[in-house]
Amino acid sequence: MSQMPPPPPGQPAPMPGPMPGASNPVGTNKKTYSVLAYLVGWLTGIIFLFVGKDDPDVKWNAANSIVIFGGLSIIMFIFSFIPFIHFLVYPLWLIGFVYWLVFLVQGLQGTGQRLPAPVIGTYINTYVDQLANSVK
Repeated sequence: MSQMPPPPPGQPAPMPGPMPGASNPVGTNKKTYSVLAYLVGWLTGIIFLFVGKDDPDVKWNAANSIVIFGGLSIIMFIFSFIPFIHFLVYPLWLIGFVYWLVFLVQGLQGTGQRLPAPVIGTYINTYVDQLANSVK
């Protein structure tokens, strides 16, 4: 195996390259991207919908985050202005917090696969699939 000659005096040493056979850790960990898609709700969902556009499972988890947490945010915003039902914002916030915890735990225990939402997953999966498939 040939080694590089030392740099001339006064010159910095070149940066070492990646080890042979090593993969790039950035962009290859589906599990990490799937968890990060839920971290700040619909905001990170939007980011990882485009960052993970080459991986269908990351796109699906990002779209799931957008649909669930974006939908809850819109409903809570509307309910906060309606006088007789504005008190429902607090239970909706609690539901959103529970979903957030569930998705983070499922994502940390899983392998980055598609994890449908408990209870409402069957109702929203068509919207999640449409959103995930709309990004190319």
